[in-house]
Amino acid sequence: MSEGSAGILDQSAEVQSILTHTGLGLLSDTVGIKRLPGRNRNWICTTETGTRVFVKKLEGPAKASAARVRQCLSFQQALERAGSVRLSAPRLLGADPEAAVLVFSCVDGARTAVELAREDQLTHELAHSLGRTVGLLHSLPTDDLPHGPAVNPLLPSEELLEAVPLALFESSSAGELQVWSLLQGDAELVAALRRLLDLERRAGTVAAHSDLRLDQFLVSGDGTVHLTDFEEFRAGDPARDLGGVVGDLLYRALLAAATGATEAGETPSRERMVASLAESIRQVRPLTAAFWDGYHDTAPGAGGGLAERVTGFAGWHLLDRLLAGARTTPRLAALPRAMAGIGRKALLTPSAFVVTLGLAEVER
Repeated sequence: MSEGSAGILDQSAEVQSILTHTGLGLLSDTVGIKRLPGRNRNWICTTETGTRVFVKKLEGPAKASAARVRQCLSFQQALERAGSVRLSAPRLLGADPEAAVLVFSCVDGARTAVELAREDQLTHELAHSLGRTVGLLHSLPTDDLPHGPAVNPLLPSEELLEAVPLALFESSSAGELQVWSLLQGDAELVAALRRLLDLERRAGTVAAHSDLRLDQFLVSGDGTVHLTDFEEFRAGDPARDLGGVVGDLLYRALLAAATGATEAGETPSRERMVASLAESIRQVRPLTAAFWDGYHDTAPGAGGGLAERVTGFAGWHLLDRLLAGARTTPRLAALPRAMAGIGRKALLTPSAFVVTLGLAEVER
């Protein structure tokens, strides 16, 4: 039995109970169980009836984890109510909010959009399909969806722009504290983030994923795009989802350019690094434009100012990646800080970046 098998069997009572109630058959310790990476505990398993399932055990405080399970259930209910919306997502087979366990049908052979991007297989056609998928999501009904700060809070946080609470301070790395110090000490950036959050509060809402990046898209061998991970699902500003994907496309392009220079044995000067990052932005524009166009093929009518809000959230994504990377580092490296500088500029002057990123307003 593998280490992954032992991990899921520790949670077997809750998982087996869900599977029994859904008639899928029990897990067996003789069946191969594959542990997957991620911030939660994830496994792919086969039940005694031969059903392939993906099991997720959410980590974190019990109350917050239970709320995230319920948000996944809200997504499934919204999808069922909108029978005509052809949005593809792994089917939720069972859930237990108190145990923080979710069981989905397994999409065998699918790869994430991140994997495809790393191998230079994220084509313009696929980027267009990702946009169409997000548009379908935003077409779901918003009746009875959780909304606002009462739901699990999202970053950026106005409170954290002022000060870091003691509990967060004690659990943060030196690198994370350095990032918070930089953010809080940048008056222009703080003002830009507050402005973005104010625009988000006043924007019309859609059925939003609220934690959307390239790794939330699974692509099957036949090109079908499946959307996953709805633990933050709620009624929200469409710009947050769109900005997450555009920001991730931008981040991956910037990272690829820097990695290429490193693998070539170069130690680029600051000027060379800035020029390389600028070229990466130019090269990623066709993908972001294809994504944006695909979104407008299926999305409900968007209100004015969407492109600038999307640009703002794309800028925040680069800062968020700086924060995420700092969790395991004692100090910030030059490249993450340079990429965060691009994010800062996008937040301070979003209108100047709209055309650069290929996000011209589209009329339908």
